[in-house]
Amino acid sequence: MSKIPALSGGRALEHGLALVVDHGRGSGDKMYVGGQAKAQVAAGTSHENTVTEGSMSQYAIPKNTLVAGSTIRFWAAGVVEDNNSTDTLTMAVRLGTSTTVTSNTAVFSTAAVDVADSDIYCMQGVIQVRTAGSSGTAVAIMSYQDPDATGTAPKWNYKSSFTVDTTSGLYLDITGDWSVANADNEANSEIFVVDIVNPST
Repeated sequence: MSKIPALSGGRALEHGLALVVDHGRGSGDKMYVGGQAKAQVAAGTSHENTVTEGSMSQYAIPKNTLVAGSTIRFWAAGVVEDNNSTDTLTMAVRLGTSTTVTSNTAVFSTAAVDVADSDIYCMQGVIQVRTAGSSGTAVAIMSYQDPDATGTAPKWNYKSSFTVDTTSGLYLDITGDWSVANADNEANSEIFVVDIVNPST
């Protein structure tokens, strides 16, 4: 819930709308004060027939959006459409400034699992910015299911402090990585939702 300070009496008006503020000092870059920044309304990029880790879903966070105390909250899920033999699939969450996903920080990574057709992956997490700037820092937590059969027990993990450049545009990616390149190895991203919540600025 966002609050707008009232002009009289110091009261605050509560409302259910996410605010979008020009936080780029006239550049047109937007800051989401509180609310949904990304909702994938169609399947993401299919990851298939390659041993190169690649993005299956992405959200580009504009520069200067994040401040100390900002949180990036995300939910992601997908399905293995096809699988070859005992080949394994690893899923990861990456954040950084590079358009080459493997150059960005691996916030989390699942186990490499010998998947079967119709196996799923599920992820939900929070990345919290501790300090802003070109050498800013963040920590994170995530609950996730390794790419495996529906009903596989979820796990928790914690990412200790890592560098995040809040003065540059950032890419939040859900990536996939097959152990073997085969035409039968195919995984699809089906859900990707991102909320960005900033403290009062």
